[in-house]
Amino acid sequence: MSLLEIRSLTVAYGKVVAVRDVDLTLEEGTVGVVVGVNGAGKSSLMNAVSGLAPVTSGSIHLRGQSITRRASHRIARAGVVQVPEGRRIFSPLSVEDNLLVGGHAVPAARRHDLLDRVYTLFPVLQERRRSTAGLLSGGQQQMVAFGRALMADPTVLLLDEPSMGLAPVMVDVVVEAVRSIAADGLSVLMVEQNAHAAFSVADTAHVLENGVVVASGPAAQIREDPRVVRAFLGIDVDAAAG
Repeated sequence: MSLLEIRSLTVAYGKVVAVRDVDLTLEEGTVGVVVGVNGAGKSSLMNAVSGLAPVTSGSIHLRGQSITRRASHRIARAGVVQVPEGRRIFSPLSVEDNLLVGGHAVPAARRHDLLDRVYTLFPVLQERRRSTAGLLSGGQQQMVAFGRALMADPTVLLLDEPSMGLAPVMVDVVVEAVRSIAADGLSVLMVEQNAHAAFSVADTAHVLENGVVVASGPAAQIREDPRVVRAFLGIDVDAAAG
């Protein structure tokens, strides 16, 4: 049994179908990436998993239990937590208060351990823990959003465009954080348009075109498929391999 199983999932907004009959699985302790051009349905897929987009048909199961159409807060408590596109931190609050908000439903003893974990993962957040979060750089705000999600003690972490708008050095920090938490056993499903970043950390890859999965399998295999790379990722195969 896979940790996360998505079967025949369709997401529609009125008459507009954003995701159609998608099948996708995520195993324990692995990183899955969903790639495709803008408008392919990537964020709609993620939002459906986290309860933020309407599921027209199909199912989503976590460890064999259906979370299809549950309220988003119940999905989060079940262990599926999303870092949304655009970070959406609480700008007036301090860095540490932002993190503690993420762990509000976690027992106090566990919350302390999780905070230590976040600070180990992102040392700059510990240095800036008393700073107003809205005054941080974009990269540091992304770390806050990432850390806030980890404070909820998830089983599956959903990352929606984590590298968007970040300088290359900060993209590397995010990629290393994903690699580190996966090594600790946390499963990650991420939407990412930065193909280099996505394939450097992913175990499996799924390519969406117009809401439909057109390629799925081991990330190394998908990355080497010239048709997929040129048509859906917009990068040169030889350059990607270099």
